[in-house]
Amino acid sequence: MATSPLALPLTFTPVYHQLVWGGRRMSRWRKDLPEGAIGESWDLSDHPRGMSVVAAGALKGRTLRQLCQEHGAELVGAGYDGGDFPLLVKLIDANDRLSVQVHPDDELAVKLGVGRRGKTECWLMVADGGELYVGTRPGCTRAAFEAALKAGRVAEELNRIVARDGDFFFLPARTVHALGTGSLIYEVQQTCDTTFRVDDWGRVGLDGKPRQLHVRESLDTIDFNATGGAGAAKAPEVQHPAGGTVRRLVTCRYFQVEERRAEATRGGGDGRCSIVVCLGGHGRLATAAGAVELEPMQTVLVPAAAGPWSVQARKVEYGPLDALLGLRLLVAQPVWE
Repeated sequence: MATSPLALPLTFTPVYHQLVWGGRRMSRWRKDLPEGAIGESWDLSDHPRGMSVVAAGALKGRTLRQLCQEHGAELVGAGYDGGDFPLLVKLIDANDRLSVQVHPDDELAVKLGVGRRGKTECWLMVADGGELYVGTRPGCTRAAFEAALKAGRVAEELNRIVARDGDFFFLPARTVHALGTGSLIYEVQQTCDTTFRVDDWGRVGLDGKPRQLHVRESLDTIDFNATGGAGAAKAPEVQHPAGGTVRRLVTCRYFQVEERRAEATRGGGDGRCSIVVCLGGHGRLATAAGAVELEPMQTVLVPAAAGPWSVQARKVEYGPLDALLGLRLLVAQPVWE
């Protein structure tokens, strides 16, 4: 009997976005990186601005949207209620500051007529030295924020953080924020690309014109109680029963995210798909039906129907020696209430 293609791990062709604030750091891992300032790689996306396409195997050439339409809960999980794939995964290289921006929540997105879903997101830093702006400072009111905006000093009302590799930030929808110079992150978010820019640092876009701002929409969306003043999430590293260590980073109403370090570990088999991002090391991700090789900064989707998966680090040639190096993984799953 033929093996179902949904029993196998799936890989996708990244979709790159050239952006005024982008850089070239992805070229270290991505041999297909286009020329120019590349700010984002949409590694797993069911969105018209960057639709993921299966890169290999029996489903090669199928879009993530087609897989959702044709296979539904077999792909995503038993709680999937149709529509687009619920999560979007990006690698972001900020060579300059992004705009000061905010995203609506589900209810506000529907009210404003911009879609049925808002954007709650999270960031895992994968390099030292990134500058972040997260939430308004405690005590900042809408009036104070508007005054700072008009005076060109909006950064004074935001929490500025210099982040390190491994720092993790959870940003509920309606939290004003900006990724700053030097940030290299993986982002897991709801599938939504609605962004309200409240300030763009006086910058012009790639076309030489100022980028569009959405000041009124931003001010109506920002939750001025979302201060973000606590900084990076406190997530201790503990032993994982399936092997290696784990940092349980966040579980919210939309997704669950953790970071693992291991020579061998396991996951899945709980009726939901798993998104596995290799952040470091080389290895092999396998289900009962087959396997794919893991390389740094590569994203793999394990369909819900594939059942449990396992990962094993492999030997790589390192100078004159062969060394078994551990893997660093980002593992995300959708959550439904």
